[in-house]
Amino acid sequence: MTILPPITSLTESSKLLFFSYDCKTNRFTYVNPAFESFFGRSSDNLDLAFLFEKVHYEDRQYVKEKLLDCLNGQVVHSLECRIVLHKKKYWFRIEPHLVRDDDNQLLVGHAEDISLYKEHDENLNRHNDKKNAILGIMSHDLAGPIGLITNITVLLNREVDPDNVKVKKFLSIIDRASRECLHLIRDFLDTEFLETAEIRLLKRRADVVQLVQRMIEEYAGMQVELNRSISFECNRKTIYADIDEAKLPQVINNLISNALKFTRADDRITISLDESDTTIYITVADTGIGIPKEYHATLFDKFSPARRRGLGGESSTGLGMHIIKTIIEWHGGTITFKSEEGQGTTFYIQLPK
Repeated sequence: MTILPPITSLTESSKLLFFSYDCKTNRFTYVNPAFESFFGRSSDNLDLAFLFEKVHYEDRQYVKEKLLDCLNGQVVHSLECRIVLHKKKYWFRIEPHLVRDDDNQLLVGHAEDISLYKEHDENLNRHNDKKNAILGIMSHDLAGPIGLITNITVLLNREVDPDNVKVKKFLSIIDRASRECLHLIRDFLDTEFLETAEIRLLKRRADVVQLVQRMIEEYAGMQVELNRSISFECNRKTIYADIDEAKLPQVINNLISNALKFTRADDRITISLDESDTTIYITVADTGIGIPKEYHATLFDKFSPARRRGLGGESSTGLGMHIIKTIIEWHGGTITFKSEEGQGTTFYIQLPK
């Protein structure tokens, strides 16, 4: 089989790296000029061993498995991996397709350099993590004190002489203003949470260690203000998996935010990360007040009766845990928990790699 001239004209001028590999003869039958320019080899002196050598060692098994899936007739979309060439790392998105013609079996497709997109995504995710951390802290550090002002105002109003109209008026103004501030904070947080939860899943191959570590750093930098100990435990330098780089941090961020609501000063919040051959394990543990046993069965329900105010008076939409579970299930994973009143809570997340 040969590539038709009109197609050749397109591929010859494209910046994408086009290829055609004959599985029967184990040789490349075509690579376009962009492919030759990037790897410095033509189809005549190019083989799979050379290309696999350029794939980052952590991605080789993943790439082999995906290409075998393609050869077995499965549809493989957006195979992302790192290529190391001349001591420089590139990110590529490969779209392989199996073409059968009589006795021939060709693996054809193209590869796109997405290094710049990855860099932009990383910057966006870094800012998103910072935003999420600030929102969590705003919920804890602003809503709590303002709620306290409201409660104190109610108590003072009971103690003031009913005939002291002037003081009563001032207290009424303080009470109304503080309640409006609380509503503004809660409406903003609820809207932000629900809007981001409705965005569809977009999974890409990413380093989960870097993603979680970046989030924890945002919180860890504010430990003194939060009056909590927040730590990250992981004995792996990198763990790669197909994840949504916006949704998964949302899950972890909301678990940390919940932990902040139900922990006291000097309590500990620990995020742990590990892996097996097929699974990623994430735990978020705290030494807070725990979840009452009667709420365990319905914790992940929509508008769960388990919703309750935080220790600082923070409100709950009753949707948070339900959305967290939904996002984990979208990833093909599971989330469970163990909790004991007065001892704390630990959430266990398992995600396929």
